[in-house]
Amino acid sequence: MNKIHLISILSLCFFLSLTSTTFAHNKSESYSNWNLNKDKITGIITIPSHEVTRLPEVKISNVSLAEIFLEHAKANIDIYNENQNCSLQSNNILNSTEGFIRIELQYNCLNITLPRIHYRAIFETSPSHTHYAKIYKQGQMISELLINNASGPWEINPEIPRKANQSFLSFFTLGMEHILGGYDHLAFLLGILLVAHTISRSIMAITGFTIGHSASLLAATIGYVETNGRIVEVFIAFTIMLIAIEFTNREKDRNPLLLNIFSLLLLSFGLMAYLFDRIEFPGFMGYLGLSIFTYCYLSLKALLVASNPNKTKYLLLITAILFGFIHGLGFAGFLMDTGIVGSNLLWPLLGFNLGLEFGQIGIVTLSWIIYHHFKGLIREPLPSLVSGGLFGLGFFWFMTRTFT
Repeated sequence: MNKIHLISILSLCFFLSLTSTTFAHNKSESYSNWNLNKDKITGIITIPSHEVTRLPEVKISNVSLAEIFLEHAKANIDIYNENQNCSLQSNNILNSTEGFIRIELQYNCLNITLPRIHYRAIFETSPSHTHYAKIYKQGQMISELLINNASGPWEINPEIPRKANQSFLSFFTLGMEHILGGYDHLAFLLGILLVAHTISRSIMAITGFTIGHSASLLAATIGYVETNGRIVEVFIAFTIMLIAIEFTNREKDRNPLLLNIFSLLLLSFGLMAYLFDRIEFPGFMGYLGLSIFTYCYLSLKALLVASNPNKTKYLLLITAILFGFIHGLGFAGFLMDTGIVGSNLLWPLLGFNLGLEFGQIGIVTLSWIIYHHFKGLIREPLPSLVSGGLFGLGFFWFMTRTFT
């Protein structure tokens, strides 16, 4: 083991000591859909389970997270019709995908004319929280809003329909904000730039990544692919680890021991998670697949480096498409939780995806501008320190998302 690899491992340990559990595509946000129907307003609210653990009631209550959030929402959401307070008629806990909580609140309002929604759930314990809300009347979306800690009551005019271009711009903005808050997505992009090394290979890799995650975003959102949000987040962490391993072990005299240890590590994590009932058997098969893929991929890369290094750019492109598909499933999970369905699908999906791409291109462009101005200062061991740090982050996310 050379000095650079030793520094990378020390960097890994340093980053592990600083990290905290982060779900890049499930950052501090929640979503709701509200329906106006004669004299009733019904809201369905979806929130990641880990967000509810922020509430102080969790430490002093023995009931489920869903029950805790239901009571919290009832106390922190007020519905008005003009100046009259609408009464809460019913409340229910709904079925939801793994890692999420979904509840339904129904309010009784007399002669709905100008309703107002004052949403304050989670904001007291998480001031940076963002809530994305949409309201429908007779199946047509008439209003949508991004609500933060500074937002006041949301006033709605049921007679003014929401225009498609407004929905497009809203989702475009949401896509940009989501990519900037997707820390593991940004970490993977940094890893791509490290491995690509040149601007031409970077463009090729980013293009492949865009193709992959755009395809999965579309396929998952229209129902062609079903996802398990937790497993997708684990796989995203894996992509960061693998790209960091590829950079660290990039020389012709690659270390086969590193390849074998990493492949076995992935398999052992999956086996432990299965034995301790953290995942089901199909999930374990996913970990087995990661282990086999890792061994085959790194072995193939070693053969290409030894025989014809120029061909590695095509392997990089294929890998970027595949990993982009995995990352796209993470974004699709978020987008589906916002409730876009039916005829409302095209504009939100297009706007959200273009927002992601615009933000991604901006990040890559800024990175290359910085590199161009400071490339004289960027030399070893700095790249290996960054690579070791990325592996540390990826490993920490992989471990916590497997067992928590």
